[in-house]
Formats: sequence, structure tokens, C-alpha cells
Amino acid sequence: MNLFRQKHDAPDGSRTGCPTAGELGHSQFGTPLNQIIHADVDYDFRCWIGIPSWGGHWKDPQQWGEETAPITWGAWVETNPGAEHPGDEAVAETALKFAVYGAQFGGFDPSRPFEIVTYLYLPDPRQSAIVTRVWVDDHPDLTVEEAAGVDDPEAIEKPAVEQFRTDALGRWLKVTRHASLADPDDADRHDTGIFISLRYAFKVPDRPAVVIVSASTTELERMAAAQDDLDDFVRTITLSLADGTPVAGGKIPGA
Repeated sequence: MNLFRQKHDAPDGSRTGCPTAGELGHSQFGTPLNQIIHADVDYDFRCWIGIPSWGGHWKDPQQWGEETAPITWGAWVETNPGAEHPGDEAVAETALKFAVYGAQFGGFDPSRPFEIVTYLYLPDPRQSAIVTRVWVDDHPDLTVEEAAGVDDPEAIEKPAVEQFRTDALGRWLKVTRHASLADPDDADRHDTGIFISLRYAFKVPDRPAVVIVSASTTELERMAAAQDDLDDFVRTITLSLADGTPVAGGKIPGA
């Protein structure tokens, strides 16, 4: 994650007025810039698409969608023997969907206390994506149980809580919960009724920081089918500081 980027401009060209961590010299909760922990994901490009920030090569969500859609379909055809290319119309429709995802989840929002990076789980571009978000919350009072949603009051049944381990970081909490979709227009989920949320949380040792991975969808069967790939996604996560220093096992060298 990168907290050194500039603030968004409002539609009228003015600044949002929210100071960035780079301007403050620390996070909202006081973590110095050189001690902010970043989650790095080495994801499988056959299943996952990372939504970028804008600037540099990707100037805006539309350009990103137009360039990413044909690559996504081409990779799917190449890795699925017998699959046929869907044609220009389907690719254009996917490009529009990607642009919508990019507009909502791409870029950097300085109003948040930390940056949230969004990935699309999309092993088959004929289906809708499962939006999966990754962030490191450095709120000093946050527990791993709270971060994972163990006692979420909005759950319609008691969440299922599991221990989950990765080679890089060790023990996580993995929580599966079901809840009613309070807002039918919630753009994280493209349906109404019941949604399923899968959340992983890892407490960084001796630091006020919790790594959180959150995925949700109203397509309950799809989430069940995606669990192995979601587990593999989380297993690739490593931690580092802004200068690239690895945070092995969640411990900062020399700290």
C-alpha cells in the first residue's frame, strides 16, 4: 500500500481537504510513516485482478477497463481448452463492468484512515466478480476478534470462526458470516437479500496493527466454491514497510 500519493481532486477542481499521511508525517492513529505496515499479495493472475490507482500508465478507470477486459478473456480462453472467445460485444461489456469497479474501488481515498486495496476474484469472466479488499488497520484498540467480525451484531446467525495459518505470518482468524443486505444499492454486492462475508484477520505481533482481508457476495454457492482460492490468496500475503523492508512473521527488524 502506498500512502504517499496525492489527494483526489473534487469534480469542481478543488481539493477534498483531507490531509494525507504523507502530509501529516504519520497515520491517522499516529504511526510514523516509516513504521506503517503494508500488505503485499502475490496473487494468481488466472483468478485475480488487482484494481490499480490512477496516474502513470492507468490514467482512469475507463482506460484500465478497456485494456484489462481483452487480456482477461484471452487468458481465460488460453487456460480453458475448448473455450471459445466470446466476441467483441462481450469484451466491451466486461470493459464497462471493470470501469465501474475501477471508479468505485480504484485510486486512493484520503478520507480513509488507511488505504484499502481491492482485488476482483474472477476465474471465469462469464460470472460476476467477488470483490475482495485488503488493508492494515493500525487503530490502537482494535482486536483481531473485532477485525474478523467474530461478534458481529448484524449477523443473522452466529458466525463460523476458524483458526487459519499461513507460512509467512502464522495464525489468523477466519470468520464466515451471513447477514441481510440492509441497502439494496450497496455497490459491494450486486443483489438483494442475504449475503455471505468471509473475513481473515492477523494481529501483527507487538504492533497496533491488524491485517484484514474481506470478501462478500450474495451468491452463496459461488463463495463456497471460491473458498480454496481465497485461502490460497491469503497464504501469499507478506508484510513490508514503505521502503521495502520485510516484516518477517509480522516482526519489524530492529524494532
